[in-house]
Amino acid sequence: MKTELLCLFILAVIYPTLAQELKMCGYQGYQTVEEVTSACDLQGATTSTDSSQDAEIVVDNILDKVGLFRNFLIEECDNINNALAVTKPLEGGDIDRYILYDEAFFQKVSASTGTDWGLTSILAHEVGHHLNGHTLKGGGSNHKVELQADEFSGFVLARMGCSLADAQSAVSKLLPDEASPTHPAKLDRLKAIEIGWNRGNGKTIKVKKIEEDIKNVVIENKEEVTVIDGVTAEQVIANYLDAIGGQEKIMEIKTFFQNQTVISQTLGAKGKDESKQKKELLYATPSKLLEIITPDSGKPIYSLTANNKVYRRSKPKKPWKQDLTTKNTSLEGNGIGYIPEFAALTNNINMKFLGAKKINGKDCFAIEFPEVEILRNIMIGIATQRSTKFYEISSGLLYYEEYTFQLKPDVNDPIAKLVAYNLTSTSKKFYSDYRLVDGVMFSFKQEESIIENSSFGNYNTEAITEYSEIKVNPTINPEDFDPTK
Repeated sequence: MKTELLCLFILAVIYPTLAQELKMCGYQGYQTVEEVTSACDLQGATTSTDSSQDAEIVVDNILDKVGLFRNFLIEECDNINNALAVTKPLEGGDIDRYILYDEAFFQKVSASTGTDWGLTSILAHEVGHHLNGHTLKGGGSNHKVELQADEFSGFVLARMGCSLADAQSAVSKLLPDEASPTHPAKLDRLKAIEIGWNRGNGKTIKVKKIEEDIKNVVIENKEEVTVIDGVTAEQVIANYLDAIGGQEKIMEIKTFFQNQTVISQTLGAKGKDESKQKKELLYATPSKLLEIITPDSGKPIYSLTANNKVYRRSKPKKPWKQDLTTKNTSLEGNGIGYIPEFAALTNNINMKFLGAKKINGKDCFAIEFPEVEILRNIMIGIATQRSTKFYEISSGLLYYEEYTFQLKPDVNDPIAKLVAYNLTSTSKKFYSDYRLVDGVMFSFKQEESIIENSSFGNYNTEAITEYSEIKVNPTINPEDFDPTK
């Protein structure tokens, strides 16, 4: 809903952004931007070598084991003696994501470790950088992000059936004992891999069950969250995933379809504005979305998100045109998956258990999620969202969500500063009407109350979203997600 609201204020101009540097995280040492740009041809397409095709297969196998999807390219790059996760800024605020690797370096890894698991662990490490958003931020490699990527590597290799020794083989055989300014010491990296391996050793992510006596606690305070000991955010999330069908069923979701109707009433300075729109959303993967939005009065809007870019057209047979002003960063997130909680548990993001609260007579566990960027527009700025979700203790299902939304000018973009369109909003959303679809429970109704404050005035909106149809794993036509067709 927020995306459509923001699109009303987008000016129809094309503004070429200033050239920016690559953002990189390397497996070992540190490459300079100049070294990478001179050695690697980053043209938005993978190479056609047998080696790169093999690397793509390995990476897709890595992602399949955690129910996530690839939203980056893989390219062979000679003479870097390394593997790197890289983002390349494009005009209009877009980015291309890559995993770059040196085949000669991989041959050295194979010779040193005596197993293919060494190569897999390195690729998993770079995948971890992308899924955790390390390459979206400045600063490149540092001890914290490298240990997070190592932990993801250990986690996913355990899911693939790799032994702990083989998961640690590349670090053990290749890397120096001492820490560097950008990379931790060998023992620290081995420990991070071990932590990840222990967490991922099994078909599902191992999380200790919440004790029954804690589930039976009586919450009296309706105004504030009651602090409860002995519960973690990961336990609440794992309990929710079990309630909606379990991790294995969630991992089976490859394609997805939703048919929804959104009815809203907005009260502002000029009175009440009522609207109704229908949406059809078809996903080839969570990062490839074909969307048709039909307002109650007006022509359908066709939108395609693919290849990390947004495209639009007015009619089904018209050519797609790239939207160079808007970037839907909500499809990047902390991992790409249809169930946000599963991606959060997989990537071990920094969730916080707040305690329990009674909401409308229901006792709920409260989980605070970190701030995420969900939209970037070169004419307006960057939109971020921070949410707290409340899961019913008795059923485990998501019942209620409070989130704050903020849109602020991009301090690096002179046009955004000039427009200086600021928006903050607080929202309260209730989830209900859960139904089973191919073994997974989905909410078919959400009721939302939004209070907005912006440069254009203050608005109160009440919105109801109802789903007439949800399909799991519908058949798709790949050409529908090709912007050149």
